[in-house]
Amino acid sequence: MRWFGAGPGGAGEDGAPDERAGLVTVYGSEDGPAAGERPPTAGTAYAAAPLGGAALGTHPAPSRAIPRSALRTVGAGACLTPRHVLTCAHVVNLAVGRDKLAYAHPGAVELTVGFPGADGVARSTARLTHWIPPRAEQSPERHLAVPHGARRWRGDLAVLELTCDPPPGVAPLRWAPMTGSQSVRARYGTGDPEHTAYGRVASFEDGIGYVHGGPTGAAIRGGYSGGPVWSVADQRAVGLVAAMVTHGAGPYDPTMTTRLSWSLSWQAVKDELTAAGADGLLPECADQVHRQRAPDRLREDLRLLLDRALPDEAHVRKHATRFAERCLLPHPEDGSLPSLEEWTEVLLTVERAVPALAEVLAPYDPAHARKLRDLARLTPRLTAHWMSPWEERALLQLLDTLPDDVRRRVPEATRSAFPYPLPDEVVDATGLSDPKVFAAYTRRWVAALECRAGDGRQVPAGTPGVPALLRAVEFVAALSNPLDRRTELRQWNERMAAHLGIDGATLADRRADADQWAQAAVSAPPRLVVELTGGTGHGRTRRYDAGFWTDVGDGRLQPAAGAGADPLAPAEIVKILHKHLDRLAGASVGQAWPTVELIVEHGDLEIDLDSLGAADAGPLPPKVVGTRYPMVLRCPSIRRLADSDGVWRRRWRALGRKSAMRLDDTHDDPGRVAGLLDEDLDASVVVVGTPHGTRARTATWCLACGVPVLLWDRAEHAPDGVDTFRLEPPSRVHRLPEAVREYRAKARSSPDEHRARPVLVWDDPGRPLPLTAHLTDPSERAEL
Repeated sequence: MRWFGAGPGGAGEDGAPDERAGLVTVYGSEDGPAAGERPPTAGTAYAAAPLGGAALGTHPAPSRAIPRSALRTVGAGACLTPRHVLTCAHVVNLAVGRDKLAYAHPGAVELTVGFPGADGVARSTARLTHWIPPRAEQSPERHLAVPHGARRWRGDLAVLELTCDPPPGVAPLRWAPMTGSQSVRARYGTGDPEHTAYGRVASFEDGIGYVHGGPTGAAIRGGYSGGPVWSVADQRAVGLVAAMVTHGAGPYDPTMTTRLSWSLSWQAVKDELTAAGADGLLPECADQVHRQRAPDRLREDLRLLLDRALPDEAHVRKHATRFAERCLLPHPEDGSLPSLEEWTEVLLTVERAVPALAEVLAPYDPAHARKLRDLARLTPRLTAHWMSPWEERALLQLLDTLPDDVRRRVPEATRSAFPYPLPDEVVDATGLSDPKVFAAYTRRWVAALECRAGDGRQVPAGTPGVPALLRAVEFVAALSNPLDRRTELRQWNERMAAHLGIDGATLADRRADADQWAQAAVSAPPRLVVELTGGTGHGRTRRYDAGFWTDVGDGRLQPAAGAGADPLAPAEIVKILHKHLDRLAGASVGQAWPTVELIVEHGDLEIDLDSLGAADAGPLPPKVVGTRYPMVLRCPSIRRLADSDGVWRRRWRALGRKSAMRLDDTHDDPGRVAGLLDEDLDASVVVVGTPHGTRARTATWCLACGVPVLLWDRAEHAPDGVDTFRLEPPSRVHRLPEAVREYRAKARSSPDEHRARPVLVWDDPGRPLPLTAHLTDPSERAEL
């Protein structure tokens, strides 16, 4: 028996926890309504979960007593990381009272889970973070629901994040590839030994393994789904239980389906998680572990450091328990001690183990603690995780307490901290006002920046570089107000810099960069949002129902006064615009200048409010709204009609990475335009140069394909007239609304030289729309 990993669930021969230590029970309410169970049909595979699932809302936090009689086991899960649980999507469906194979995302659900391998009875809650729905097996697409009567399916995975640390005795499983003829076992969700089902993988192909159960003992049935399929020989999990196979008239009969089930292989699970953007949660596979066990320089360096830092039994006894607790590793309390060989293995295979040991040693042996930090920071196999678990948790807790106005600007601060492009998970600012969305974002943010070794700036000779994460934290801290948040983030940075041996002057230099940026930067520009609906008439005599909202830059839209309930003509709308914009401009600070967002229907994409002056100007020069303020269009109704919100957000995240796509007179067919855009799902800016009279129609096709930024010329002149207005390079595309405003001003002063009359659609997912823009039924709007 090995010391680390030898918890209540037992351990494998190499010290890895067995499946009970990583098994999770997924509960539903005992008295919940049935989940819409479909009747069995001949030759159909059914999810191995209890019939008639349970409706489940948010259960009480772990600190409150949850009566055992109020819960029922609907399935199982497997610990993927110390805070993440992998299970089947149909187990989540059953837990929340839906049809087992329901495809749609269940929303922000929170489930009650249990830990059979914990020390004593333990339950917690876990929130859904990744949803990979069950989908049709043979479809080349990834968005087709499982048809009725299907024998098997794809996808069917969900990742849950625990709302608190797991109890002692619980540990992430190790994984190995599934192969044919493996002897395996699976446990019921509660982990009861008498319900352990044994069998073998009789056939394995295309990511799915069919398991034939043993002739005696328990058989896989309801309540096993989502639990690990455990290879007895490898002492590793090799897949997840997915479904048992029912019998009927054909193609299966009772003699063929007795104790027959099928499972998702670890290879298929890895592929699905990677495609869903959850590859950062994947643990190392057994083949990688075996390669790490081969003699190598890192192993030798670690063993030498341990020999010197833990020279005798007293030192090992002093630090072993504290180290295990920091790494969330189970450990015996019988007075036994780990061997240095086992400790070396843990440092090589357990995430953040090296910095955790450095953290434990630092108060007593700072020299060896520094050497361990250097290994974690400089060794390619370790650099993705150079923070200890406690240090990572402290940073995440600080970020989670940031005020709402700072949360929305974290992507902006991060972009400003680095001159090079950053991954989507860092720059995506969608929905960050929601605390749950922001909590998930900060975890992606930390993971993406921690693996970047340096911030690209020079440091004094002989001193370590500044990790990218520390520079980003300085920029976020510079935004933070009240000052206590700024102080806490900077203190965290200072502690980490001291641990890593970073020169104090170097960190001060990064802090000065951040302060300089924060003093020059401003919050998101204030804006006036105008929604125009129900247009009647033609041209400048057309009248609209108009709604007005103001946003001072904090993302909160407040209704603004209009002109009553009567429809308004364009000139009347412009007059109201100027009244609100003048107030916003007077209240703006620094360079934050108000923008105008017009929400229009697809038939009004060429509305020319930007060129109209305020009525009744008298002898004074007319104020033209589009030359004084950036004015952009948004048309959410097309996106929602085409169900293109997902690709719209993806394209926005890619903004600035590529040059604009240009459409000309050859793009005269919606299929041709859609095909071109589907070839490149990162195309985010399109310049429409089709013949005059067709540009708004072509723009509508692009909006249906989720394009967030569109530019075209509404003027009646040669088709190449739009070329008189050139886009900025991709890295400066975020200036496009201001660049269009400047061009409109030049066109007003020099119309012969600047002939284009640009129309700009700028549909930023990070800038919320008024609620009415989400409604399409006029009766709903009236009721609201």
